Amino acid sequence: TVKPTVKPVVVPSPRPTCPPQNGDFNLCIAIDMSGSVCGGEMCSFCQPLSSCNSFGINQKRCCNNFDNVLEFSKALFRALGDLKTEQKFSLVHFASDAEIASTLQNANQAIKTLQQLRYTGGSTNLAGGITLCQQTLDSSAAERKNLMIIVTDGYPSLPSERPRRAAVKAATTAKKKGTFVIPIFVEQTDSNDPAVALMKEISSDGQVFLTDFDSVLSLKDTIFEQVICH
Repeated sequence: TVKPTVKPVVVPSPRPTCPPQNGDFNLCIAIDMSGSVCGGEMCSFCQPLSSCNSFGINQKRCCNNFDNVLEFSKALFRALGDLKTEQKFSLVHFASDAEIASTLQNANQAIKTLQQLRYTGGSTNLAGGITLCQQTLDSSAAERKNLMIIVTDGYPSLPSERPRRAAVKAATTAKKKGTFVIPIFVEQTDSNDPAVALMKEISSDGQVFLTDFDSVLSLKDTIFEQVICH
């Protein structure tokens, strides 16, 4: 069930309730590939026949949880790519390390990049993911608005010294550059969870979108509206 933590969201409408703001935009999605996404330590590297390699799921995607996050991202890219405005998309994934999967490209290219991602497992370097996502946006045209979506299921564990502070600092730097940050927390919890409190601090408007792995795809329309309304 989708439960934003700051203000309630009505059941997503098929059409946005606001017109696209500021025209053209760039969007970076930072995707968590840490071990908890597909089952913790047993799935650190998603070896063939390991307990996390779900039946019917491509070995690169490892488990239904990660597969659902990729399908959500594809659906969002596809919907935003159909807008009449100009838009570009970039992709970053993070676990023990953060990596740029693609710099800014069109929706079709971004979807192809998503299809090539391979789940890694590992720790949660949220600060690295935010920093690299912003790096992909830094070269964009000045007149374009920049947005960043962070999809994660846990509290940061890296860098080893003060990972929370590092994540907040990275998000603050991005926001000072004008990037609108949208956190999605993929874990059934409540607003008292320290990880949710962190997501609120990272968010540009204080909103955090709570969902679970089985329901993340249904969040697409809500996030679509969040993107075009800012």
